[in-house]
Amino acid sequence: VGAISSLGKTTLVLQMADQIAESRRDVLIFSLEMARTELMAKSISRYTLQTVLSDKEDIQNAKTAREIMTGKVYVSCNESEKKLVNRSMAKYGSCARYIYIIEGTSDTGVRQIREAIKKHIFCTGNTPVVIVDYLQILAPHSDRATDKQNTDKSVIELKRISRDYKAVVVGVSSFNRANYKEAVAMEAFKESGVIEYSSDVLIGLQLKGAGSKGFDVLEAKRKSPREIELIILKNRNGSTGGKVEFNFYP
Repeated sequence: VGAISSLGKTTLVLQMADQIAESRRDVLIFSLEMARTELMAKSISRYTLQTVLSDKEDIQNAKTAREIMTGKVYVSCNESEKKLVNRSMAKYGSCARYIYIIEGTSDTGVRQIREAIKKHIFCTGNTPVVIVDYLQILAPHSDRATDKQNTDKSVIELKRISRDYKAVVVGVSSFNRANYKEAVAMEAFKESGVIEYSSDVLIGLQLKGAGSKGFDVLEAKRKSPREIELIILKNRNGSTGGKVEFNFYP
């Protein structure tokens, strides 16, 4: 899953993780950029938004991840807003027992990911869906190799892990800065060689209208919600070129 910054790559895969966990399937998240508490707060925040949208309440009552993390919701909110947050925490709690978040360090690489998956299967008897966020900051295979060579090696090893354990592995990837105004394409994946060829499915996110004449990326980012298009760039076992439009509430 790839996109430029601020398009919600982590938010999208986190929502996927929560929905998978709601079906009582284990999800193992390797978060190399965000803390465990940040991801939990993002999920709770999303549940507050989903609730107010489904109940047709004031969208301003939904709470941001920052408000939840700082405890601001319990200081400046009225009783109905506090109740909304408590309900959202309870909803997240019902699926959180199937979510395992591992905070990465500068030493976290594919070897540590393999060991964690092996340990999880041994301890639980369940093969988890694995999410790696994100590929370009995994520990390098070799200090002497280029960034492209290290990313290629990581992707190849994640592919091997997927085959060895018959596990779904979802990798989040950044895009080259040259692609910020262009329509999404396979070439946009940073260090794209092996990502392009080894992945079974490639998904790219773009702002609606990207690549069109006069497109203003900053103006598109200022929208609330942001209009996002999900493009299926590659699908080894199905059709490609499909587009899914959705709203992203940052």
